[in-house]
Amino acid sequence: MNADALTPTAAPSKSPGFIARWLRLSPPDAAVARWHVSPVVDALAYHWGWLFALVPALLVGGPERNWWPLLVFVLGVNFSHRLLTLPYVYLDSAVFRAHPWKFTIFPGLMLVCIALCPWVEKSLPGGRTVIGVAAGLSAAWNLWHVLMQKYGLLRLYAAKSGLPDAARTPAWVDRLLVFAPLPALLGWVGPENRDAVARYFKSGRSFMPTVIDGLLAARPVLLGFGFALVAAAVFLWLRAEWRGNRLRSTPRLGMAAGTTLLAGVFFVVDPIKAYLAYGFSHALEYTVFVWAVQRKRYHAPLAHRPLLGRLLSRPALFYAVVLIGLAAFYSLSKWWNDYFFPGAPEPMWAGTPAVRWVFYIAIFQSMTHFYFDGFLWKMRLPEVRAQL
Repeated sequence: MNADALTPTAAPSKSPGFIARWLRLSPPDAAVARWHVSPVVDALAYHWGWLFALVPALLVGGPERNWWPLLVFVLGVNFSHRLLTLPYVYLDSAVFRAHPWKFTIFPGLMLVCIALCPWVEKSLPGGRTVIGVAAGLSAAWNLWHVLMQKYGLLRLYAAKSGLPDAARTPAWVDRLLVFAPLPALLGWVGPENRDAVARYFKSGRSFMPTVIDGLLAARPVLLGFGFALVAAAVFLWLRAEWRGNRLRSTPRLGMAAGTTLLAGVFFVVDPIKAYLAYGFSHALEYTVFVWAVQRKRYHAPLAHRPLLGRLLSRPALFYAVVLIGLAAFYSLSKWWNDYFFPGAPEPMWAGTPAVRWVFYIAIFQSMTHFYFDGFLWKMRLPEVRAQL
């Protein structure tokens, strides 16, 4: 990026409002030691944000139809957070110029895939299975993406700890802690919830039973190895933290505890409610992270005057319109004649049900989201570190 474009012009400081004081927000141009945003924001968004979805889900009992508003809200938030990167990329010329081909070729290919999906399903032999496989790949990539985001936040806290590199917990120990629950989860969630998987992953009905049968056969090994791996990961992580700072890094302790306990939720509650907590946790983390980066970057006018900077002169209005608008688009399109207007005619776009279109968009736009985040937020990049 152009260095001049990254340098805000001077702006008069404003007195923090009530919410900013309650959240203990520092001025956007001030450095924050140890934490990313503030102790309150980090704890609410990064460490324990999943409780905002899990607790209401547990309080509302009975059949799933009793808690459909929560389902609609969480999935709407999950959809909307994936598009937050697009204004940052395409409404700021300095950001776009940093990776012009990456921001053009892959998303263009994903747009083509979305446009071709109705034809693939209707005209290509085995087309529905092709779409199901694409959805499965997106789900697997999403799992990797979610866990890597949590790993990234742990590494962010390590970088801001003030410890010398040699005293910090090694990156592989953080990664092991985040990914260690996967084998046990694979051995538990699918085999224990075969009906729920079939009900919610309709496009995968042609191959998911085979996958679950394989997991069921490997279950004793997956569970035994998985729980042992979690115990080893926690032990190694705590030992490394003790050696480095005597367990005094509150941000890292909170992030590690929240991430580990979230994985454990899948073993004790309804898997759909656990998934809602898991998905909401990631969406909230990402939304707050992007907001925090943009709060620093656009707190004063940049030399090249990007459109996004001008839109963010009213940040509350901008994020409300974008997040609520996208969530409403997704939710109404997906559940128009199910939850919102039962019995109403199914909305159609270009001869294809709207619910299928948002399904296609969710698959291939999510891939664009994962792809962008794989290089856009690398903390080794100077322009990213400047916003942290």
